Amino acid sequence: MFKKVVFFLVSATVLFGCKGKNESDGDSYYKEGKYRNAVNSYTAALSKGKISDGFYDSFVIAYASAAKQTAKKNASDDIIRSYIEQIHKNLPKSKKAATKDSVVLALSEIGVAQAMGGFEYEYTLQGFRNLDSAISIAKRNGGSNAGLAESSRKKAEDAIVKQAIENSDGAENTIAAEYTLLEAEVVAPKNAALKTALNKVRIKNRGDYLLFAEEIIGQKASRLVDKYGYVMSFPILSIGPTSTTGELAVWNSTGNNVDFDVSTIKMISTDGKEAPAKYVGGGWCFMSDHLGKMKSQFKGSVGRLLSELSCQAKLSFTYPSGFIPDYIEVQDKDKNIGRKYFGQK
Repeated sequence: MFKKVVFFLVSATVLFGCKGKNESDGDSYYKEGKYRNAVNSYTAALSKGKISDGFYDSFVIAYASAAKQTAKKNASDDIIRSYIEQIHKNLPKSKKAATKDSVVLALSEIGVAQAMGGFEYEYTLQGFRNLDSAISIAKRNGGSNAGLAESSRKKAEDAIVKQAIENSDGAENTIAAEYTLLEAEVVAPKNAALKTALNKVRIKNRGDYLLFAEEIIGQKASRLVDKYGYVMSFPILSIGPTSTTGELAVWNSTGNNVDFDVSTIKMISTDGKEAPAKYVGGGWCFMSDHLGKMKSQFKGSVGRLLSELSCQAKLSFTYPSGFIPDYIEVQDKDKNIGRKYFGQK
């Protein structure tokens, strides 16, 4: 067993069948540590259609080695993404479990380097995608390297959360502080320290406008800040054990004039239960500018919410004991969404 493993690491894979010149050249480049050259030679072999039975094992490991080698020099190099796309594309065609083990190790190392490299946020997200892929592949492969991949992710997560909390504490205001924590929450949604920090700043921000969108850089990230949708705040808010009352302000950033119906608002608990809003009067909308030179009263529970202007209304929510309010949400027929998180005391 020891000799078999050593041979695999030295030669990348045991190949069967007839090899053409390009594939043989790829093997030679790989042994020399020239992984990009190996990838190019293997690609040429594939384009000519002359490959051995074990070709895809060598091909995938060459890509993994090239990606890892590049990440050691510069984990923000965009070619890494291209290499990893090829790994995912060709890995199902490989035959050896050891190939998947090598990919798990490579993705774990690359993911940590990207997530903890201090690069732009895009690369942080790339890093965690690679770490999550490593965990997934390891589990599908029998779990032999799952522990290593999971510990790599935890290492990156702890570092990101620690930095986010420090940056939040030093932010110029509580809104900037929440934005900073929200970025970390995308990759660490269950982190206890981060949840505590977010709750504290959200309580302070209940009366401030924030906007949470549905997507960023292709990732599902419903709590991140974006510039389109409905922005909400609670100038007045009282949360009790079975009811919440307050005055809601809604800013329209959808780009369209819309009818704003308070009855479409719902409160969501920390465990996903819902409570509808009840309009209790006092609604009005700005019709000219945010200084309030011209206002229009609600008709029933509906106001006319103009683009880049706001409406304000008094409302209440009732719910059973044990219901813990997490956020309120409004979503129109065009799927424009707004959310306002309360924070837990």
